[in-house]
Amino acid sequence: MVIWYFAYGANLDKELMKKRVGEWKDCKRSILEGYRLNFGVFSRRWRGGAADIREESGSKVYGVIYLLDEEQLKKLDECEGVPNTYLRRKVVVRTEGGEVEAVTYVATNPRRFVKPSAEYLAIMQKGLKQHGYGDEVLREVKRIAEGFRA
Repeated sequence: MVIWYFAYGANLDKELMKKRVGEWKDCKRSILEGYRLNFGVFSRRWRGGAADIREESGSKVYGVIYLLDEEQLKKLDECEGVPNTYLRRKVVVRTEGGEVEAVTYVATNPRRFVKPSAEYLAIMQKGLKQHGYGDEVLREVKRIAEGFRA
C-alpha cells in the first residue's frame, strides 16, 4: 500500500528525505489550506525551532507530497519522534492535478514560537526551491521563521 505524505519542514529537502526513507515513488508540489506554518517545536538536532502546523482558517502552508510505502512511513515516524514529538494526521492538500488525501505530522505539544536555526531555515528553503517555489514563498517562510505571522 502507498500513502501520500505532506512535507512542510526539513523534509522538503530531497537529499534529507532520501537519507531518511530512500527513493519515493512520486512527488508533487502541494498546498495545505486551513493551516498555518509555525515553528513551535524545539529540536536538539537542529539547535532551534522545527516546523509545525496549526489549524487556522484562511491560511495555507506550502509543501510537497511524497508517495511512500508503509515501511518508508514507519522510518519517517521514527525520524519525526512519533508519538512523543509529532503525531500523524490525515489532511487534504491541493495539487495542480486536484485534491489529494495525505498524512502529515502535527506537534504533540507545540510552543508558541521557537526561532529556527539558520541551518534549519536554509534546508527548508533549499527544499522549497528544489520543488519549484519562487522568491515570494521563500520570503514568506523567512518572515514566519523570524517570528512574524504571514
